[in-house]
Amino acid sequence: MTDTASAIVGENAVAAVRQPIEKAWGLPAAAYTSEEFFRLEQRKYLRKMWMAAAFEAEIPEPGDALPLIVAGLPIILVRNSNGEIKAFHNVCRHRGMMVLGEPCQGLKQFTCPYHAWGYGLDGELIRAPFFDGTPTGIEKGDLDTDAYGLVPVRCTVWHHWVFVDFGGDAPPIEEHLAPLLEFMNDADIGAMRYAGKVEWEFQANWKMVGDNWENYHHVYVHGGVFAKMSDDIDMETSELWSKPQHKGSVLTLRRRIEIAPSYTYKETGLPLIPFPEGKERVTAPNFIFPNVEIDLVRDNISSIIYEPVAPDRTTAKMGFFFLGGAATSQEHAEGRKTAMDRWLGPERSKDANDGVRNQDFRIWEAIQIAKGSPAADANIFSPLWEGNPHYFHNHILDYLEA
Repeated sequence: MTDTASAIVGENAVAAVRQPIEKAWGLPAAAYTSEEFFRLEQRKYLRKMWMAAAFEAEIPEPGDALPLIVAGLPIILVRNSNGEIKAFHNVCRHRGMMVLGEPCQGLKQFTCPYHAWGYGLDGELIRAPFFDGTPTGIEKGDLDTDAYGLVPVRCTVWHHWVFVDFGGDAPPIEEHLAPLLEFMNDADIGAMRYAGKVEWEFQANWKMVGDNWENYHHVYVHGGVFAKMSDDIDMETSELWSKPQHKGSVLTLRRRIEIAPSYTYKETGLPLIPFPEGKERVTAPNFIFPNVEIDLVRDNISSIIYEPVAPDRTTAKMGFFFLGGAATSQEHAEGRKTAMDRWLGPERSKDANDGVRNQDFRIWEAIQIAKGSPAADANIFSPLWEGNPHYFHNHILDYLEA
């Protein structure tokens, strides 16, 4: 079993990434195309960190359950009878069958479809029909029910997001996300409410997300959304209006609204996200390693949970949040549509080219094709714009080379 990135891509390629940004190359093409590299990422990186698995609103009521694949592993998220969200490996303890195959509401227990073993919503084994010849299969005491419950996965809820930690050793979630609150100036994201989600899949490697955490591409990729280069750079001083920053497991592009020119927005009439008294209002698109995007703009939060499926396939579960009643009221329906049009495009199609999301995905898919070329290894960074992608590549190597 390959245990380091350098064993796959070579020591010279890793050393090139480790250089100061002025001299560095990015991760080589094999890091985006190799099945072996992808499996190494799953084992040594994705399963060692807090991974976003779902939006809490996807399982709102006791008995609601959701089967997911996270970091290549099947899990169940369930809200138990006490209203707590729990996570389990979606694996029956009898013969290894997946216990839950589709989202469910109002469950009282799980039943494996193979031999009908039953589990409570807290994972306990409650029956194994006729395993010992008795109707429940546990009456003779031959089966240790305490030892054969569903295997739990460490799980926590932070505001609107459910995170899981397969390794069980990740730092507290508050520590993991502390830079996020710092970059957002403690914006009151707890006051935001879920308005719904859209799911798309794109044919590209999941790392394209972190690679994209710069504004250099704005006017070239997002025509119709970002109008001119002077929206992102002071043409007199060559200073950026949105400062690329990174800390811990977070990348951001923090824009100080008071001094930066305003992007072109269609007015929505939506209420603005509140900030604590004395805190400067900012906008900040944030990428939290390894797989969740939380983008703070004036009047909404757009969040994407990315699931790496294969070296060249990634799913994107895109959730939208608005302040209080504006998330669901008819009064703000047109405003929500206007805000979501900016992200998803009026056509609401992954294959269109009319919103920030499908424009990004289109570019990433083209890059993925280009990664098949031997000319794709020599990628360089702009020290002015691209400190975040350089940091991201080194962060991954910190895990893969350990």
